[in-house]
Amino acid sequence: MARKQSRSKREYLKKGSAEGGRPAKSVQTPRDKKSEGEKQVAVTFAGLLKPLIARPVRPLAPVILQSSPLAHLDYQEELKVKNQALSLFWKHFRLPGKPESVIGSPRKRGYRTTSKRKTLLKGTTLYLLFNDRALRTQKKPFVESPLEPPEHSRIFEFLQQKISDPAFKLVAGHLNYLIIRGSYTERAVIFNVDTLNGPLVRKLKLLAGHLQKLPDPVAAAYIYPDPSCSEYYLEEGQSTDILHFKKLFGKGDLAVSHHGCRYLYHPTSFSQVNEAMVPVMLEKARDLLEPDPVETLLDLYCGYGLFSHFLAPGYKQVVGIDAEGPSIRSAISNKKFNPASKKARFLSRRITARSVEKIPCPDDLSAETILLDPPRQGTGEGVIAALSRREPRKVLHIHCSLDQIPGSLSQWQQNGYRVKRIVVLDMFPGTAGLEVLILLEKGRL
Repeated sequence: MARKQSRSKREYLKKGSAEGGRPAKSVQTPRDKKSEGEKQVAVTFAGLLKPLIARPVRPLAPVILQSSPLAHLDYQEELKVKNQALSLFWKHFRLPGKPESVIGSPRKRGYRTTSKRKTLLKGTTLYLLFNDRALRTQKKPFVESPLEPPEHSRIFEFLQQKISDPAFKLVAGHLNYLIIRGSYTERAVIFNVDTLNGPLVRKLKLLAGHLQKLPDPVAAAYIYPDPSCSEYYLEEGQSTDILHFKKLFGKGDLAVSHHGCRYLYHPTSFSQVNEAMVPVMLEKARDLLEPDPVETLLDLYCGYGLFSHFLAPGYKQVVGIDAEGPSIRSAISNKKFNPASKKARFLSRRITARSVEKIPCPDDLSAETILLDPPRQGTGEGVIAALSRREPRKVLHIHCSLDQIPGSLSQWQQNGYRVKRIVVLDMFPGTAGLEVLILLEKGRL
């Protein structure tokens, strides 16, 4: 018998979740109506892509087809159908510009440096699920993903078996998620639980001791309490102070390096899941922006400073902004690891239309470039209009949800900006996701 879920968790199990985070809003247009009086149908990139995907030659578990619908394809075939769907998407919404061919990932499979499993206790067996849909289709307690490194699979399998042991029944009863994060060389485990008390902490410490003895090294382990049992399993929606986040062993921060820049970040902070593709993204951003030493770069949603520290040497000044929390604090502390970014400064504030208007402008208004890399749900209401009033010379708007692009490009056009280049990265091979970098400049079409 499945353990009783809290109300918020039961509600979650009825909802779908988008790849990598908050569910993205579908885009609807008047042209989506099939006929007068018929229900309006939302056109999405995933919906256009799905009919182009060839069926697998051999049967695959339904949960694999749901979580990685393109992983069975040859990678060149996958890139081909993504380019076709992208063309259909652009044509359907009559979007300006022409996307360049999708740039493939150096790692086609086994690339994810963040993996998670939703947990459910059935009788005495702990099930590790990809998502809520797996409740109906996943027959085995644990199923490997072709998108995750084999080390992740072995750690998940070990934990599934260990926590199913009666000795760890207390852990199984309070576990929301199991999360593995880090890099290709260093991994950490996060236990997302619905409460925090002495007996549970003692059991998790015992479990952490077993993790330290695994053949696949685990560098750290943490407890992340989330009584709401939210689907936002990491930083979104948490207290900015993370008062109850607890380290079981290892370092307090995770680490990654790209192009000579070193970054530390909190285990709950956002970090790209495809480590192999990040250097490519950084290079493309620099190529598109063409940094100028007389300009200021305004880096919005800067996180732990990924773009700010890498691009700082090419600018007169860099100003990175993100909401108060562990990420922006990491951006500030990462200056000590990257001497070339000594000109960078970081501000803690929510990014809204009002807060954008209060950001000091450079002395020369024409000498500002803006980079914005918002979360999956896009920018807040009025933010693009407020940014346009600053009259930046260039804007690089990065989208991790294609379905947000029609709305954002419409806003940029209405405020006097035109598309110059569109670079597309296959940041999420095996899935319907793409990362799209759109360079905009002042001037109407």
